[in-house]
This record gives sequence, structure tokens and C-alpha cells, in this order.
Amino acid sequence: MKKGSEWRKWNFHVHTKGTNKNDLFTSSSMDDFFYTFYKKAFENQISAIGVTDYFSIDRYQEAVEYKNNIESKVDAQGYKLFAENEIEFIKAIFLFPNIELRISPATKKGKFINLHFLFNPEYVGSLANDFFNKIKNLEGFLMNEQGFRDYAKHIDPKIEIQRQYKFGLDNYNVEVGLIKDLVNSNKKLRENSIIAVSSKTNDGVSGLKDYYQEFETEGGSMLGTIKSIYKISQIIFSAAPSDKEYFIGRKTDVAEVISNVGSLKPCIIGCDAHSETDLFKKFTWVKSDLHFEGLRQICFEPEHRVKIHSDKPDFKQEKFVIDEVRFISPAKVFSTNAIHLNPNLNVIIGGKSSGKSLLLYAIAKTLSSDDNILKNDDGNFKYELDKIEQGFDFEIITKGGFKQKLNRVNENSILPEIKYIPQNYLVKLAEPELNKKGKPLNELVRGLIKEDRESKEAYQVFVNKVSQNDKSRNSQIDSFFENSQALQGLENELKTKSNKSVLQNNIKSNADRVDSLNKSSGLNQEQIDTYKNLQEEANKNAIKRQNCRNDFSVVQSFNAELAQIMTSLKQKKDAMLETLQMLPIKDYYQKEYGTVDALLKQSREIEESLRLAPDQDGRAQFVNESVFKNEAAQITEEHERLLTSMQPYLKNEEVKKAIDELNLSIENDQKALSDIDTLHKRILEQTKIVAETKESIFKIYENSYHEYLTIIKTLKDRTIELEKDGLKIVGKAQFDFPRLRKDLLAITDGRRFSYSRYPILAENKKATDDANFQFIIEQLKILFDDILKQEYSLTSKGSISNAIKIILNDYFFDFWEITYKSDKLGEMSTGKASFVILMLIIGLSKSKAPILIDQPEDNLDNRSITTDLVNYLRHKKLERQIIIVTHNANVVVNADAENVIVANQKGQNEEHSSSEFKFDYINGAIENSFEKKSDVTDILKSMGIRQHIADIVEGGKEAFVMREKKYRFS
Repeated sequence: MKKGSEWRKWNFHVHTKGTNKNDLFTSSSMDDFFYTFYKKAFENQISAIGVTDYFSIDRYQEAVEYKNNIESKVDAQGYKLFAENEIEFIKAIFLFPNIELRISPATKKGKFINLHFLFNPEYVGSLANDFFNKIKNLEGFLMNEQGFRDYAKHIDPKIEIQRQYKFGLDNYNVEVGLIKDLVNSNKKLRENSIIAVSSKTNDGVSGLKDYYQEFETEGGSMLGTIKSIYKISQIIFSAAPSDKEYFIGRKTDVAEVISNVGSLKPCIIGCDAHSETDLFKKFTWVKSDLHFEGLRQICFEPEHRVKIHSDKPDFKQEKFVIDEVRFISPAKVFSTNAIHLNPNLNVIIGGKSSGKSLLLYAIAKTLSSDDNILKNDDGNFKYELDKIEQGFDFEIITKGGFKQKLNRVNENSILPEIKYIPQNYLVKLAEPELNKKGKPLNELVRGLIKEDRESKEAYQVFVNKVSQNDKSRNSQIDSFFENSQALQGLENELKTKSNKSVLQNNIKSNADRVDSLNKSSGLNQEQIDTYKNLQEEANKNAIKRQNCRNDFSVVQSFNAELAQIMTSLKQKKDAMLETLQMLPIKDYYQKEYGTVDALLKQSREIEESLRLAPDQDGRAQFVNESVFKNEAAQITEEHERLLTSMQPYLKNEEVKKAIDELNLSIENDQKALSDIDTLHKRILEQTKIVAETKESIFKIYENSYHEYLTIIKTLKDRTIELEKDGLKIVGKAQFDFPRLRKDLLAITDGRRFSYSRYPILAENKKATDDANFQFIIEQLKILFDDILKQEYSLTSKGSISNAIKIILNDYFFDFWEITYKSDKLGEMSTGKASFVILMLIIGLSKSKAPILIDQPEDNLDNRSITTDLVNYLRHKKLERQIIIVTHNANVVVNADAENVIVANQKGQNEEHSSSEFKFDYINGAIENSFEKKSDVTDILKSMGIRQHIADIVEGGKEAFVMREKKYRFS
């Protein structure tokens, strides 16, 4: 299956039985050896092998021959040596010759340096003429068996005849200058070979470095030799972390590395097996197709296409990777062949109206849980896929084997977190003319910041808190006006009462008159004093009766309100407990909130204790025992006792009648005085309640503001990781001044209103202005007081309470200020802002689901594409699968797309295609390369992926060459 450049295990350095040096293999025959060789390759899943020998490709050709006949290999009983799955895997192994040479000078340890030529297998037939016959020693000996014997005798004629070949092979070396001249003189050799050099201390370039304390030391012929060896090499054999960091430009400046060694270079390893036990113990991960062009890619991408470690690089969970997609098109409007996707970067290219954006859209619509992103501004879907043809559908298969079709009913998406960014979507968010307020962008950023579970939960807690504050604040405002109204009622009631001094004087006057009447009735002073005491007690008893009635009314009213509140609270509490999943937690809070149930029960019991019913005389009596029943009984009993005690002193009926009238007047005046005192107390208490309620309102308002500060601080960690990309996000608690102004002016009598009195309502105040909380709260308090005093004029439709709620509404919002390399988002060009928004969408997203982008390069200049966009895609494709529609060569080539999907619509270009489909697709790696075949009439199949790239995004090979000439690139 073609998925473009994939990570596979490569072994670059493997000797086989019969190797020219250090042959420690013990297999009895070549067949036995290669059985072990390929079995171990399968067991270790080695996909590419550099069959290595000294100055020879004989062993490579033996390995190829055995592989080509792998299906026919049988044991003594005639059974196949390899299972079908083993055969399939082995036949796909890419074998290439690795010719190992020794070059001079020698290292400090007296060893010649290992140099490897990795050859294109298709070039093998030319090696005898182009390579072996060109490598001669200083005396002109040819490098064949006789040549090595002659070389040995040339060095030491006393060497025994049976040792001459091995001695010559061991000691033969080639001067690095000869290698350089050979490669430079033969373009064909250059294009079909890759040179790798060892960096080991004993037989590698590091052995030469030992002559110097530091590689960077200038001066001396040895340093020049070291540089020459590195510069003719494209690959380094080394597993040392320091080498890897240096040669890919991480350890020091890239320009310095290129100056010293010619180019950045990948580091690889091989098992260097000289015995069966060492076969494939070491390997290198390489991301490429299995052919020589694939191998060449590691020289262009030394950092990203080569990894030396045990685990497969760029791991992504299978459920987050789309493995393949296909159209279901009965009328063959679309290709029904599977389109395979790579786990990393997939680019879709094609001419105008070739179906590239439609393919991306089909993937998005099949998986996305957000229909809004799939629609145009008019609310219609961008592509009406269901109307293309009868029976049309689209299917997606993930790497985990899950399938999903476009036309599904009541089935959740298998990848609902997929991100789809349509063409021009970024521009709409970034374009000032289209998005003056910036609200959608801020909402997008906020949504991305709180995408992970912890942040989302924290933000929901924040929302719940400010929402509860809104309710509490409005409830307190209602209470404020209720309490203010009650206070006004008390004050009005107080105005209806008599003057306190008048009452007191009247009581004294009436009391003196009672004394006179008692004296006139013949009572002595002692009797008069006794009567006066009884009268005072009777007055107090009357006050008790009044207070008891008042207290009963207050308690009865409060208890009714309490019962109503607790009933509502219990319902909410019970509903909350039902949502709890953990039984221990549910039980705990059931117990903790038991007070709610207890209070409700208690309020109902109190209600029952206060219940009244008429007696036989029609007077209201308490039905059940209660503190009020007891107090009322005692007051009544005392009242009757006092009346009885006072009777002996009222013998004269006329005097008695007069005294009764005076006592009644005194009692009423005493009650009036008591009422006045009670009203004064209640007014003081109510005034305190009104003030406390107002304070509570502003406290709740301040608490909401601090909730914004808290959530911004909580979410800060989500933005820090973007700073490595030059992107900075600073959260601020902003205030929507224009909205406050708009809401309040809607109920303001403009004829009598002056804006200058309230700077918070000024027309030039914007939502992005500095939100100084002290200024805001002071202004709101002034508005609050002026509205209450009716100094702020409202229309007939605007109530004071509504106006107060408007000014104290929560106009705060969490604003996320974005800067990229010191430039603020709002001050950037549309193209640059589009890229920054793309960075936000990808960088802030915690989801590992694929991201689909339609032409992200739109409105970006070439420099921004080649630097910002390309580098960002290179980095992010390692974290999640990316699928992009593009018409820009930099995105395809410089971002090193692992998989290129080429789209074509029949009849949309000058060339006719024999494809049976109107819309057709093909995919593969950049390194998939072959020139156009004139006898192939299907356009997509007529050339390699590389040629399609050049034809579509570069304007064709000829146009590319012409540009190269005009720019005078060498």
C-alpha cells in the first residue's frame, strides 16, 4: 500500500558469508546462510539492507539471487522454507550494494579510514567500468584479486603466496583526493552513489581529529584532509549523540557546520555483522520509499528522515490517524480506488477544479461534528455531496481499523475532534474589514485554550461562578429595592404617627386625672398608689399583647418564605446528588447537605405550630403547642388578674367609667409610643439592611471581576508552550464599554442627559481600552447613586431597578492578546495574521486528531511561506496528522511532505486522460520518480509523483529550469 514516505528499519552495513575480510560466518553453505539471513531480517522487520563487502559487489549479487528465488526455496522434505507472509515481506526488502574502502591517511591508532559507497542497484551494471576500473593504487594496480596480490608483493615481496591476497586487501588504501577526483569527473557515478564515512576513533575521521584538541582548530594539512573527507561524504556512520547533534547543526551554528564539512549530514548505524549472531542487532529508522531515491532523501533531510533508537519515530495513536479514504461512486464520477494517507504530512495538489478541495471537504464532512465550519456564509453547505450522483458516498478507515461513511444515520463520528480549516477561513478571522470587533477570533482563541479537559473544566467552573454571581447580584438588587421600598413604607408609616412629646404629655395628664378621680372616690393615698402600680402593669401587659401579635406576624411571614426557599433548594440539591456517579461521594454529600432537608422539615413543623383555628366564640386560637400559645396564655392570664385586682378600687360607677376611659386613652397612647419606638428601631435596622445589601451588590460585582483574573491565571500554562514558536498570548480582563453605553442609553432620556458627567459612557471608549477596575467601580457607584436619586434621567420605559441591573451587568470578558515576534495580531497584514491564527489553531489544540487545511498559504508572501509556514508544518506534523490542499511548491517540497496526493479532472487540461473516472487521484512519496511515459495515456499514471509536483506546482520542468537560469543558480 502506498502511504508515501514511511518509517522503516534500514541496516546500512551488513556483511555476508564469504566477505573479503573477517569472515566469521559458520553456515555450512550459502543457502543455509541466506536462509538464516532472511529469516532474521523478517524477524527484526528490516526493510532495507546494504549488503557490504570490501572492494566487491559479489556478495550483494548473491543476496539478490537468493531473494529473487525465495519462493522456490525448500527443505530436504520439499516443504517451503518460508511462509507466505515471510515471502511477501522478504520480496519487498530493498537490497543495495555497500562497497567498503580504506582511505588514507591513517588514524592515530594506525588504522585506515573506512569509506563506504552506497550504490543504486540499477547502476550495478556500470560499476565495473565507472568505478572498479577507475580505482587504482599509486603504482597503477587494478583492484581485482590479481591486483591485490600484486599490491601485496609491491609492499613486501617476501609475503607467502597464500597470504598475498588477504595482506593486499587489508593494506590497500586509496588517497582521498583520488576519490574526490573520481566522483567529480563522473556525473552518472555521482547521481547513483552516496558516500558514507565512519566517525569512529580507531578507523574513522575521529581518529584523525585526535591529532588536534579541537576540530575547529585552524591550520595544518591534517585539518584540510579532515575537511576534504567530510566534504566528499553525504552520510556519517556514527551513533554518538554528539556527532548527530553536530552534523545536523544543533550543536553549533549551521553555517559553521556547512563551512567545515560541506553540508548537514545524517548519522546512521549498521550492525557491521561478520557472523550470524550479529545479524541485524543494530538498525536505523529511515523515513522514505524503499528505493535509492528514497535513500537519497536522508541527505536532503538529515534531521527529520533518520532516527537512531529502538521505537518507531513519530508515534501517533491509531485512533487519531486516517489510514485511507475512498469515494463510493457508482457512476464513476470519482475514482473508487483507495487513497492512502501518511500519519504525518499529506499534501493534495492538482490543477484548477481538479477535486483537491472537494476531497478535503469530503473527509471533513464525514468526520466533523461541527456543521457550521462546512457551510458558506449563506448557511448552505459548500459542496452538496449528496447531490453529486445517486448512491454517492465517502468512506474513511482509521489506522485502528474503524470505518465511517459520509451518509451515516444517528452514528457518532469516529474522529469528532478533527480540525477543518476551509479556504479563506483564516482570512475572514484575520481581515480587519470583515472582523472589526475581533469577537469571533477571541472566541476561537478562548475555545482553543480551553480545549483540553483540565482547562475546559476550570473554565466551566469559572462560568458557573460568574453565572451564579449574576443571579446573586440581580437577586440582591431585587432585595435592595424591596428593602428600600420597605424602608420607605416604614418611614411613611412613622409620618402617620402622633408626636412623641404630645403622647408623653397626654399620658402624664391622663394619669394625673386618674389620680384625682381616685381621690374623689374616697381612696386614700396608699390605695391610689396601689392602683397606679396595677395600672402600669396593665399598660405593660397591653404592650406585651401588641408585641406578641407583631412577632407572630413577622415569624409567620419569615417561615413561609423560608419554607418556599428550602423547598426550591432541596429540589436543586436532590437533582445535583442524582448526577453524582461515585457512591461514596454521593453518600458523603447527602449527609453534608442534610441540613437542607432538616431546615425544610423544621419550617413545616413551625408552620404547623403557628396554625390558628376559631373557637366557639369565633376567636382565633392556637391549635398546637408553641411558644406563642404559651406566651399568649400568660399575657391573657395576667391581663385578667390585673382587671380583677383593679375592680375593688373602682366602686363609684361614674368614676369607674371615667377612669376606664382615661386608662384606655393612656393604654392607646402607650401603644402609640411603643409603635413609634418599634418603627424607629425597624427603620434603623432596615437602613442598615439597605446599606449592607448595596455593599453586597458591589462585593459580588468585584468577586466576578476577580474570577476573570483567576481563570486567566489558571489558563496561562496553556499558552506558555507556544512561546518557543515566537507566539505569545496574554490574557486580560477587559470591559465592554460600548455595550454598557448601548444598553443604558436605550432607556436614557437623551434630552436631559450629559455624557461628560460619566466618562465610562464616553463614545470613544472601546472594549479593548484599558479596563482599570478602580475607575470602573467608582463610575458605577456614581451612576448607581444618581439613578436612585433620579438625577440620571430615564425614559418612561426605563425603571430604576432595571437601570441598576443594566449598569451592574457583567460587561467583563477574558480577552487574549496575541503577539508574534513582537507584532500584535491586530496590526499585522492579513497574510501574516492568517498564519498566526493557523499557529494558534494547531499550537493550542490539545487534540491529536488530524487537521485539514485548505490552502494555508493564501495571502502569505513567499518569504513567510518558506520560513514561517514551512517550518511550522515540519514541526507540527510530528505531533498529529496533517492533510493540506496547496498550490505552493514550498509547502510540498520544503515542508518535506511524506505523502503527495495528485488530483485530476478529466478534460480540465490540454491532455486527454484515459482514466475511467471524471475525478481521479493518485498518491505517493516525493521520491517516487520516473519521467513521463508517452505510451501511458492515463495522465496520473504516466509519470512519477515528483514529476507531477514539478508539472503542477512548479509550472513544469522547463519552466523550473528557465527560472533557475534567470536567477543564475548553479
